[in-house]
Parts: sequence; structure tokens; C-alpha cells
Amino acid sequence: MLTHLEMDLEQIKIKIFRMADYAMEAVTSSVSALKNSDTVLAEFIVKNDEEINRLEIEIDDECIKFLVTRQPAASDLRFILAMLKINTDLERIADLASNIAKETIRINGAPLIKPLIDIPRMSEIAVKMINTAFISITEKNVEKAKSVIEMDREIDELNTQIYRELFTYMGESSKNISQSLSLINVAKSLERVGDHTKNIAERAVYYIQGEEIRHQKPKV
Repeated sequence: MLTHLEMDLEQIKIKIFRMADYAMEAVTSSVSALKNSDTVLAEFIVKNDEEINRLEIEIDDECIKFLVTRQPAASDLRFILAMLKINTDLERIADLASNIAKETIRINGAPLIKPLIDIPRMSEIAVKMINTAFISITEKNVEKAKSVIEMDREIDELNTQIYRELFTYMGESSKNISQSLSLINVAKSLERVGDHTKNIAERAVYYIQGEEIRHQKPKV
């Protein structure tokens, strides 16, 4: 039978994993809306961001209440501190998905100046990163968490590639500038999703083994 402390922890974990599901769905749907010129879906994503914001506040409140009333020690304390930070990163990921949806609304069904290949690829990697980070939390697997950090490099490379390509499009014709800037903003948003997910993975490592790996220099 679970103790009250264990039940409180489980409820927080359930909600943070629900938040992760919302964030992954928002990223996937936002890029799908862009690819299919689906402004209805894009508008839904923007509106649904309010629900995600409410859940973030609810999780924060429960974590703070747990810290005050339960006075956890050791791994439970690390878990709650990590969840507070991860909650913020997930909310920002959802905000970035909303930003992507807003670019779809701005493009408003106009034919895309180029086939979308790299942007959907960035989205796929980002969602895989989020999923892997949360598997690492469930399994308490540090190596899986650290693999997420490595995946972020691929997103950064794709973002740079997209920027260079679209900059060339803008140079070819002034008619391409508006949409190129929108697509650059989309790629930048996905790059930021990768950064926030990298943060989540670093928090996972802290929770699992108490090691703070932020700001560490990468091994050559």
C-alpha cells in the first residue's frame, strides 16, 4: 500500500507526463498544420495553449505544496526540484508550438515556396527527444537522458541548413521574403524546442543520480 507521500509523488508524475504528451502533440500538430496549410488546426493549437498553461500552474502549485508539507529528502527532493524545472520547459515547448501555428495562420494557405523536408525532420527529432527524456525518467536511465543531449546537435545542424537555404530564396526574389522569414521562424522555434528538451534531459540526470551536468564542456 502506497504512503501519502508516495501517492502525492505519483500524482505529480502523472500530471507531468500528461504535460509531456500535450507538448509532443502540440509540436507534431503544429508542423502538420504548416505542411498541410491547415489553418483550422493551427488556430486550435493556439487556443489549446491556454489549457497547457493552466496545467503548468497546477503542477507548480502541487510541487510547491509537496515541498512545504512533506519536507522530502534525498531522491524525492531531487525529483520535485527537477519536475518544477521540467514543467517550465514543457510549457515553453508548447508556447513554441503555438508560435509555429501562428506562422501557419500568417502564411494563410499560400503555396509553400519549397517542399517541407527538413522542418518535419526537425519536428520528428524533437518529439523523439522529449519521449526519450521521459523514458529515461521512468527507467532512471542516465545514458538515455544523455543521448537526448546528443540528438540536439542534429536539430541545430538542420536549423542552420534551413536558414542558409531560405536566405538564398530571399536573395532570388523579394516575393519569397515574407514566407521565408516565417519558415525561418518555424525552424528557430523547433531549434528552441530542442534546447528546452536538452534542459529536460539534464534535469533527468540530476534527478536520477544527483549530478549537475549543465554548463559542462562537451568532450572532444
